[in-house]
Amino acid sequence: MTKSKWMTILGATACGLILSISVVAQQGAATQTATQPRFTQSSVALVDVGHIISQNASIDTKMAEINEKYAKLLQDSMKDRQELTQMREKLSTYDRNSDIYRETEQQMLSRAGELESKQLMLIKQATEERLQLFNSVYTTVMNYSQAMASRFGMSIVLNYDRTNLLEQVPLLPNPQQYEAFFSQYAQTVASRPVVWANKKTVDLTALVLNEIQKADPSTIRKANTTVKAQAARTNTAVGTQATAPAVAPATR
Repeated sequence: MTKSKWMTILGATACGLILSISVVAQQGAATQTATQPRFTQSSVALVDVGHIISQNASIDTKMAEINEKYAKLLQDSMKDRQELTQMREKLSTYDRNSDIYRETEQQMLSRAGELESKQLMLIKQATEERLQLFNSVYTTVMNYSQAMASRFGMSIVLNYDRTNLLEQVPLLPNPQQYEAFFSQYAQTVASRPVVWANKKTVDLTALVLNEIQKADPSTIRKANTTVKAQAARTNTAVGTQATAPAVAPATR
């Protein structure tokens, strides 16, 4: 699942004063290994929630299970509409002014209302299950962000988008889609709450993602789509490198 799929439902409107934080990031050749940030007093940290969710393999599987479940239920409910077709065919054989015509018509309309209500409830239930799944994933990100930020003495975590600006426009099947594409892109970029930040000093995304994947390896994607591993950096402020301790999510 690409990050752009979630961007329309993710965002933040907070703002704050970003002071200096020194973050040491050490990543292995095969996996990202988070290191403990060293920082001076600060109030704000940043986490790219969309990126973390895009790396969650389990959400794809669980969402597919929900979709498959309700697709079957909706397909079964469509079979019930064959009953309406039969009633409509029978209705055409009756005299429009007869009692049996009016009685059958009333039964058909009543049955149609029941089937529409049933389909509406199925769609509502499917949406509720999707919402609960998404809320569960988002809450996990929020709890680990809270735990990590609290450990480093930060009082607020902003959701921000690390995605680079587009340099090319994708090929769209319909020429009329380009206007909507541009409008949505411009609105999304212009509404980013964080215009610029020093990722080396305030970005906790890799640390939070690492802790989530350590706690639940089933969320790790087989195909690695995270940033490429880089050589360990030395914190020039303190002249040390340290490995980040395991962080448990805050309980709510």
